[in-house]
Amino acid sequence: MNLPLGGPVPIIAGVDGSAEALDAVRWGARAALRHHLPLELVHATAFTDLLVGSDVPPADETKDLLRRHGRHLLRAAHEVACGAGASDVRERLDPDRPAQVLLDLAGEATTVVVGHGRGRFGALLAGSVATALAAHAPGPVVVARGDLWDAPTASGPVVAGIDGGPDTAAVVAAAFAEAASLGATLLVLHAKSDPDVGETATALDEVLEEPGRRHPDVHVEHTVVAGRPRHELLERSAHAQLVVLGRRGRGGFPGLLLGSTAQALVHHASCPVLITHAGMRERTSSQP
Repeated sequence: MNLPLGGPVPIIAGVDGSAEALDAVRWGARAALRHHLPLELVHATAFTDLLVGSDVPPADETKDLLRRHGRHLLRAAHEVACGAGASDVRERLDPDRPAQVLLDLAGEATTVVVGHGRGRFGALLAGSVATALAAHAPGPVVVARGDLWDAPTASGPVVAGIDGGPDTAAVVAAAFAEAASLGATLLVLHAKSDPDVGETATALDEVLEEPGRRHPDVHVEHTVVAGRPRHELLERSAHAQLVVLGRRGRGGFPGLLLGSTAQALVHHASCPVLITHAGMRERTSSQP
């Protein structure tokens, strides 16, 4: 389904029939409801995989079977999305491979949400698809992990991990927006190797100022940790509704598209992880 020109930019969720992908659908549906956006469910039939080791194209009967199966999975996911509160739910069936489909669509999405399991979309844990998206997508990517966020009494904070690197402003902006929509406390975890706490506090106040004005009702707490924040973030993810991180930290290698902290959280966090970056272009929303 093509998007209407000038319409609100959807949240996209990958569908592969796995329980983990349905977690992504539920998370995406609730985010779409909070942000007043449509939700688009995407399933990839991966026809090209049928050509491995052969130049003979797949039979039409095989393609029809995969299409029917894909439509069945999309209908089931649609029901889950509506049950989670989404009212504007669209479906897309694509013949390409899952990672390529979602990367292509990421340019026209507010956020792309995927599960972390071993189904077609979540092949090799979060490795193949979720990590590819986190490293290469032009916009935010959420890997739906854990189940605390799905509990009726979920009340944990949104945790933002920053280190003063180039992604810091994007991380803080996304974290404020999610905390505001969830009615949650925002906990900013600032990794700092320099022990000058006063300088750190001043720099943190500056980066929080503008998004704080846009979301004055968000209660903000912050803490400074020495060195690498990976352990702290993983530990705090056990009680959080969401962890927000940049694609790469300040100390990352130039050729490394996804930093070690982001990789650790994508694979091991106990709650959903949102990866964003400084190069993300502005997205539009119908939110008042």
